[in-house]
Amino acid sequence: MGYYLMHKDQVIAKADDHEITEIENKDLCPVCIKVGTPISHWLEYRCVDIHRSHSRQLFKALRLQNNVSIDKIIEVGHGITITDNWWIQKDDEHSDHASLRSYNEAIADIALFGSSRSHTKELRGYTELGTVGSYEKAWRYIDNEWYMFKQGNNAELLSEYYSYVFLKTLKVPVAQYRIFRQHSKETGLETVCIVSKDFTENGKYDFEPFCYLFGDNEDPQYIVPKLDKELRKQYVMMLFYDALLFNGDRHNQNVGILRDSETGRTVGLAPFFDYNMSLAATNNIPRCDRENGNIFTRGFYQSREIADIVSDFIPTKEEIENAAATASAETKAAFPNIDFNYSIFENYIFDTYSVLLRDLHNAA
Repeated sequence: MGYYLMHKDQVIAKADDHEITEIENKDLCPVCIKVGTPISHWLEYRCVDIHRSHSRQLFKALRLQNNVSIDKIIEVGHGITITDNWWIQKDDEHSDHASLRSYNEAIADIALFGSSRSHTKELRGYTELGTVGSYEKAWRYIDNEWYMFKQGNNAELLSEYYSYVFLKTLKVPVAQYRIFRQHSKETGLETVCIVSKDFTENGKYDFEPFCYLFGDNEDPQYIVPKLDKELRKQYVMMLFYDALLFNGDRHNQNVGILRDSETGRTVGLAPFFDYNMSLAATNNIPRCDRENGNIFTRGFYQSREIADIVSDFIPTKEEIENAAATASAETKAAFPNIDFNYSIFENYIFDTYSVLLRDLHNAA
């Protein structure tokens, strides 16, 4: 079987059953695509997590088995995701990118909730098979924009929204978030999701996650030297804010670069996103010992370069205090029925900031 690796509606590489055989347009290819690259290696980073209960319902709706072949995955999902313009098709197929990523409400409902009451019967368009991650989620197309809807418990939703407001107040490049609530008159139950806007602006940019560049190696000592100067600054400061927000879920699919979809040129690090495992998300109180720090602060300044970057961009204590207070107020307003003690978040952030500031001075 032969395949074409596509960018929008342009062939950028060719493959057989096993690997990439020819590069047609290197500038528009994902970085990990080279002659000899197994197509399974590229597809594994853009496949839905079959351990999600609703993804199993999605597979049933699409008439797929859990042990489905790569050929069948390509036939049904074409490796399409919403955050880039890459996809794959058989060499005897004649599909178009716009149709394959068109919105289908029924599919989105099944991926997010496990079922759908939509009148849409045809399961065509974006299949959600490229929506990665372990949480129940789906993309919805609203007013000509894509939005990611994601479920979670109260601790996860509250922690992610707090992190967003905190970073937004500091004018950090962060994905836009809001809370979605829907009340069922039939059951009396309320559905709550956190919603983030597509930061690729509907295909203007291609998001290329770090797993394409660095595989599963998440060590900053490995990654930082391999980044361009501007990307190093953005990446290091993302790790700094991860420490302040007790975010231990910064794996290589949760960070990446944005590339101009017309030229392939890198335009910068993607906005920071995915904080649903931060702060109190695991129902534990985040702590940072003022003397010994914690797992996020110990060894943070592993190199002179990391210390210099933080020294150049670290916010002031007053800015941190204002951002924490603003995040507490806005999150409380977004979750009025949850009587949470936001001083837990504030105290953790202040303690972690103090330790990182002290250690920065000691590294000077």
